[in-house]
Amino acid sequence: MKRCLAAFAIAASLFAPVAHADDTLEAKMRAYVPVVSLAKVCDFRINDATLGEHRAMLEAVKSDPNANKLAYRLHYETQTAYIKARDGGQRVAFCRDFIADNSQYAKARFTAVVEGELGDVSTGVQKAIAHNVCGAPPARLSRADWKSYASIKKMLQNEQKLAREKAETNGWNVTEETTAVTEQFCAAIKTR
Repeated sequence: MKRCLAAFAIAASLFAPVAHADDTLEAKMRAYVPVVSLAKVCDFRINDATLGEHRAMLEAVKSDPNANKLAYRLHYETQTAYIKARDGGQRVAFCRDFIADNSQYAKARFTAVVEGELGDVSTGVQKAIAHNVCGAPPARLSRADWKSYASIKKMLQNEQKLAREKAETNGWNVTEETTAVTEQFCAAIKTR
């Protein structure tokens, strides 16, 4: 009897790492599949580390039929939740909440663009933009900064125009879409 228990204990210890590896793979799938699934429709970009992890996860999934089924199911559930929110007029709220919940993996595309642009301008320009667009306290702008200020303001107007056109084309709420662009812009400025 003792010999049987010892054999069982050894066999169990051999399979324990495999079970843990499957749990790790499943955790990665639950983290990365929804993010990659919604990147295009919620208009955000995925950071490089996440893309690398996602590629590695896909390679591991190829050899495991159960993991492949789980990845497909997660993608399907994510897309279904998005479509339900979109059809219910809650697309912006759904995407905003999703990006906030998954900010370690992704960033709103427009926020990333704004942060890139703001890295090249003076603090005075950033404060003036924050005042005129986001309601921050007033700031003075030097004569040399006017060109940078106008360029960033024009970028915001172009993004709002693009959001308006997308909303009209897809039948979304125009006000919600343009407001979301302004909110992303102001969030990017506040993080500076």
